Formats: sequence, structure tokens, C-alpha cells
Amino acid sequence: MASMETAVIISVFLALILFFVDFLILPTLEVSVLLIVLFTGFLASAMAGSERNSYRVGGFAGAVLAVMLFLVSFFTGPSLSFNMYALGLDLSLISQGLIYLILSFVLSLAIYMFLGAFGGIIAQELFGPKDSEPENTEPV
Repeated sequence: MASMETAVIISVFLALILFFVDFLILPTLEVSVLLIVLFTGFLASAMAGSERNSYRVGGFAGAVLAVMLFLVSFFTGPSLSFNMYALGLDLSLISQGLIYLILSFVLSLAIYMFLGAFGGIIAQELFGPKDSEPENTEPV
């Protein structure tokens, strides 16, 4: 079994490869981003299966993926159908955009952590240690 850090790095790297394949090579297949995050949490938890709380490893992998995708989308400019210079410098528009930016980061982080942890719970149920103690059904 791999350590937590190794499991997260490998699963996030494989998720980035899946994003690349989904977006550039096979755009007609349309694999959902949510399924890729779920797979990332599953893979990270399955690789770090020796740890007690392996669902947390999946949640952490989802959080790392959320931060990486947020940074990529933050530094990638949008393609707009209008001229932004015509809007001018409006402080209320800037503050509203900043509030939306912070809220979208927090919301995407929560969703990705939840999906990663859910994938980790699935991996923990499939590959985790079985706690099968024989129950004593005889009366004492």
C-alpha cells in the first residue's frame, strides 16, 4: 500500500490525464467531471487502503484536484461576446465579482471533497478490512 501523499499525487495525475483525454482527444464521449472526481477519490483511497480513515484520503485528493482546477480556470481568460473595456471601472462590479469568486471556490472545494470522500467510502467498503466477528447468539 502507498502512503497518503503518494496515493493523492498518483490519483490526481491520473485524473488530469482523464481530463486531457476527455477534453481534447474524445470530446464526443463527454465523461462528467463529477465521475472523474469520484474515480480520483476511489483510486486514492484504494491505494492508501492500509490507513484507518481512507475516505479522508479520497476527500483530500478531491480537494487537491479542486484547487488545481480552480487555479487553471482562474488564470485562463474567458471568451466573451462583448467588450469588457466598455464596462468601465465600477467598484460595485469588482466587489460583486470578488464575492462570486470566493463563493465559487468554497462551493467547488466542498463538492469535490464530498465526491472524493464518497469515492473513498466506496473503496473502503470494497477493499477495506472486514470486521466480521462471530456474534454470540447463545443465551447465557
